[in-house]
Formats: sequence, structure tokens, C-alpha cells
Amino acid sequence: MRDLTALFALSLGVVAWLASFVLVALGRSGSSPSSAASTSFREALEAVCAELRNLPLLRDLSAQSARRTRRTCLLRELPQLLDIVMLGLLSGLSFDASLELYCGRFETQTAALFREALTSWRMGMCSREKALADMAEEFDVDALRRFSSAVSQALHFGAPLALVLERQADVIRQEQRSDVEEEIEKTPVRMMVPLGTMVVPAMLLAILGPLLGASVRLG
Repeated sequence: MRDLTALFALSLGVVAWLASFVLVALGRSGSSPSSAASTSFREALEAVCAELRNLPLLRDLSAQSARRTRRTCLLRELPQLLDIVMLGLLSGLSFDASLELYCGRFETQTAALFREALTSWRMGMCSREKALADMAEEFDVDALRRFSSAVSQALHFGAPLALVLERQADVIRQEQRSDVEEEIEKTPVRMMVPLGTMVVPAMLLAILGPLLGASVRLG
């Protein structure tokens, strides 16, 4: 389903790109005798481009893309957070103090998210377990779910949290390495779609673009 959505978004992008190219060609030929016809055609293309940009699907895709970007940043930066919190715990700090140490030293999206969560349970708006669990559910990150569960169980039963976080950081790095290898293997297959949808239209534009501009000027 995600591949079909991405393909549809790519197709809309190709249509918008083709329309923009035609607009540029018509703009250069606006001084021809058929300027009225070209102006009407240009206004129609501008309206089509505006409608494409305002499609709910494109807005949803943009929101999903931003969410995936934040999720990717969270996965990439989570091992560093676990290392900082583990060092803080080994130094004798509490979990909240160790987490505050990370949030105060780094200006990343992950630090901002955990800073908000830390503030929420310190102000009594929700419990620590609920704040971490809500963050994991919002971004659908299994590693963050394991982190939330480990923190809750360790603080509840008095288990050594530093060793648990160290093992989790190692597991997350191994998962990230596996994900990168999988993405590298999928890259050649995914490149077939943009090559087929972008190269062929570009060749057509390179061949038909000058002919279209000349016909508009002579018309």
C-alpha cells in the first residue's frame, strides 16, 4: 500500500512538473500573435497545478512524510540517548536527571520530544510510563516501546537499569544495520519506477518541447 501511494504521488509530481515546463514554454512565447490562446491555456494549467497542490491526498502524504522523517530521526538518535542515560545512571544520577542531561546537551528532535515528555510527568500531567508509551505509540517505534517497558519495570522492581539500556542500545544498532542493508538491496528495484516515469517524459519534452514552442509562435 505504501508503494502504491508513493507511486501515485510520484505520478502527480510528474504531471505537475510537465505542467510547469509547458508554462515556462508558453511564457516565453507570450508575445506571439496567439498570445490570447496561450494565456488561456497557461491559466488553465496554473489552475490544474493549484488543484493538485490542494489535494487532500497530497497534504496527507506530506504529513506522513514529515512523520516518517521524525520517526527516522528518533530511531537514529535513540542509541545515543540510551548511551547518555546509561552513563548518567552509572555516575549515580537518577533516571530523570540522566534524561535531563541528554535533553539539555543536545538540540535534536529526539531531545525535544523527550524534553516535552519529561516536563509532562514532572508537572503531574501524566505518569512517566504513560508519557513514554504514548510517544512510542505515536511514532510506532518498537525500540521505544521496549525502552518504555524496561524503564517502567526497572524503576518499579529496583532492577539495574544501566545494563538493560546498554543491551538495548546494542540491539537497536544491530537493527539499524539490518535495516540499512535491506534498504540497499531494495534500492535497484525502487529506482526502476522513477527512471521509467522521469526519463521517458524528459526525453519527450526534449524532443517535443522545441516543436511545441515553435508551433505556438507561428500559430
